[in-house]
Amino acid sequence: MTIAILYAESRFTPWSENIDTDTVVRAFKALRTSHSVSLVHMTEPNAELCDLLRTYDAVLNLCNGYRSHAQCDIAMWLDEAGIPQIANSGASQVIAQDKRRTESLLHDCGLPVVRSVTSPDIHVLSAHVIAKPRCGGCHRNIDVVPTERISEHWERWVRMDYLVQPYLTGREFSVAVLPASRGRGFEALEPVEIVPVPRRDVFIAGQSMGRTVREFHPELHASERRILKETAIRAHEMVGFTYSSRVDFRMWNGQVFILDVNAMPNMHPTLSLFPSLLREHGIRLSDFYKRLVRTHVRLRTAPPVSRLAM
Repeated sequence: MTIAILYAESRFTPWSENIDTDTVVRAFKALRTSHSVSLVHMTEPNAELCDLLRTYDAVLNLCNGYRSHAQCDIAMWLDEAGIPQIANSGASQVIAQDKRRTESLLHDCGLPVVRSVTSPDIHVLSAHVIAKPRCGGCHRNIDVVPTERISEHWERWVRMDYLVQPYLTGREFSVAVLPASRGRGFEALEPVEIVPVPRRDVFIAGQSMGRTVREFHPELHASERRILKETAIRAHEMVGFTYSSRVDFRMWNGQVFILDVNAMPNMHPTLSLFPSLLREHGIRLSDFYKRLVRTHVRLRTAPPVSRLAM
């Protein structure tokens, strides 16, 4: 199989994700032993690049966007051009990019999500609300304000197409979902906890609102671990993902709530959370990429589903 690894460095992506030479070199080394692999740098989507990518059997899409194009735009462009990509479909990524649409979908599927505030006059039980870009990313441009001040900001939030939700005070977790090591289906890795330092009620993962650290072996009851992992897999499937994802949660009053579903987690081998979870649980990055390729082959060669069976 000939594979093109499609990528763009951090400075070319909309949110300056963790992408550099190490990211693509690790993927290249993982796949070159069994496949013919090339590195292809993303440019503005155009016919010439499309023609180049069509010369490969598949494209490992590691491109988290390019300039004004979000990662879902690149994925949709590949799909519409008929270029087989080793990544979640453009359609599923469009859903995940739109936080309001994801919230509605997961709620309709019976999964626990934080429901948006639709009016400044609605009574909110939490002490704070969080406002974030409906289609933003990387924990940027987020507001956390006391609930009694919603009306002061509401007009601006509506104008900027922000999603406004109750801010749940509690523990935050992230769960990686990836193709199972054998056969069909998915597996979820053990949850990692995002812990604010110093301890405080209001925090955002990352460093945008104060320091946080990762606790890879948090204290959890077996039932809590099971719920987090099972819910992550269900969210992954309901959004329509077929490869990998990362699902973020808050635990509030003993119940877990989905905060976000990430269609293309950053893959920097040392800085990004998803590869750190793989490493922590004994899965080599090379094995992960091989799982993606095996999944791609299975999906491309699977017989069509008979409508009579549906």
